[in-house]
Amino acid sequence: MEVLARGGRSRTLAAIAVLATIALVAATASPAQAVPIKRGQSTLTLNQNTLSGLDPLGVGILPIAPAEASLGGESFPITGGRASRNGQRAIINHAGGIVFAGDNAAVRVVRPRLRLSSSTYELSALVGGQRMSFLSLGGGTITSRGRRLTYRGINAFLTLEAADALNQAFATDFFREGTRLGRLRIRMTLVL
Repeated sequence: MEVLARGGRSRTLAAIAVLATIALVAATASPAQAVPIKRGQSTLTLNQNTLSGLDPLGVGILPIAPAEASLGGESFPITGGRASRNGQRAIINHAGGIVFAGDNAAVRVVRPRLRLSSSTYELSALVGGQRMSFLSLGGGTITSRGRRLTYRGINAFLTLEAADALNQAFATDFFREGTRLGRLRIRMTLVL
């Protein structure tokens, strides 16, 4: 036989009501609602035609730690941001970067930030201490499984601002708006 202390029954009912409310709020959370990103990694697989065009200029692309070289490209750790659970909207911050390095010049592209939404699909970064739109992005697919989001096959093209900065640094006209730098894959775990 269970004996309830004074007011025990009302406390039990109140606790049940609180738990039911929490469950209802969790069940009705929108897939489009932005939640924090716990961890992840973005990988830029470099376009071989673009790399071949850089060879005669004596320019290479190297990672800046904590980014790392990966098979055919560079991988950047995700340091934070927010993304909708369905992946339709996201702001993704990264550490590290890449450097376009030549004999007489270097252009450091650091702290990349991806903005993905219906109206904006871009990667901005600090270049010479100033944040600029560096890559325009297009295409790709999104897979959402529980707390995991994966973007695949996102094409990455230089913006006019990026092409101008690179051309000026390396005294060339090789870089153009729309020059394909590569393809992005983004894998992340969300805090739910």
